[in-house]
Amino acid sequence: MSAFTVEQRAERPWVGVPMTAELAHWDRVNEHVPRIYGALAEAGGIPRGGPIYRYHRLRTAADPMDITVCVPVSACMEIGDGFETGVIPAGRYLVARPEGGPDALARTHRDMWEWAGVQGLELAIDERADGIHWHARTEQFLTDPQTEPDRDKWAVEVAYLLK
Repeated sequence: MSAFTVEQRAERPWVGVPMTAELAHWDRVNEHVPRIYGALAEAGGIPRGGPIYRYHRLRTAADPMDITVCVPVSACMEIGDGFETGVIPAGRYLVARPEGGPDALARTHRDMWEWAGVQGLELAIDERADGIHWHARTEQFLTDPQTEPDRDKWAVEVAYLLK
């Protein structure tokens, strides 16, 4: 199990692309990452870190999910048609930084959910018929795959907003 912390965070502006996606076609999601960085550079913006995958609605790993692929920036800005801007809300977050890169994420999410329950932490979610709607659930990639090709060495941060 990963070590978990609870952190107070300020809001985080981003630019990105919202979509409905499936894990089976994750390559289509990842295609947006270089597009966002390119449009941001063209607009004169400076990224404030690696890409963030913000999950809005999930049912199961096999079902389509609502997600925004985004890049953190210092302030919201327009970067062109097809891109949106917004903020990840401020608040208390349950955070994990698992070892093992993206291959450790399923286990990390399961363990975080269980640990939050044991600790009496209430996740900022709404459970509905079409799935769990997250107020803020993110995965941020902290390692650049072009400088580190070994997926097992990629650093990832997972964060859940708490109520």
